[in-house]
Amino acid sequence: MIGLTVLVVEEEYLVAAEIEATLLARGASQVLMARNVHDLATPAPPIDLAIIEAQLGAPASIAFATSLREAGVAVVVTSADLAAASLFTGSVPLAKPFDDAALLAACEAARRMGKAPAQV
Repeated sequence: MIGLTVLVVEEEYLVAAEIEATLLARGASQVLMARNVHDLATPAPPIDLAIIEAQLGAPASIAFATSLREAGVAVVVTSADLAAASLFTGSVPLAKPFDDAALLAACEAARRMGKAPAQV
């Protein structure tokens, strides 16, 4: 996580704050937080990794995650509902509740996925 700028989109403040603390402790240079994609500044600052809470009935979140992936940003999707997380194709799912080790492993997996060569 060293030197990364990370965006956390999470409705629950305490969950977002815990994610932020974990990432900063692992060397992230900046953690930007929003309750949902509608609260984000436009244009969004350059980010290296996004951690987005999946919510059913939130097509804007799915579209946002897709645009991030297309821009080369690694994306982790958190959810207690696997059906909601499955809608975010191409992202690394992270089941809630999760601990710091699972969060960091998902972030690293998403970063590796973003660096994989394109399938032909």
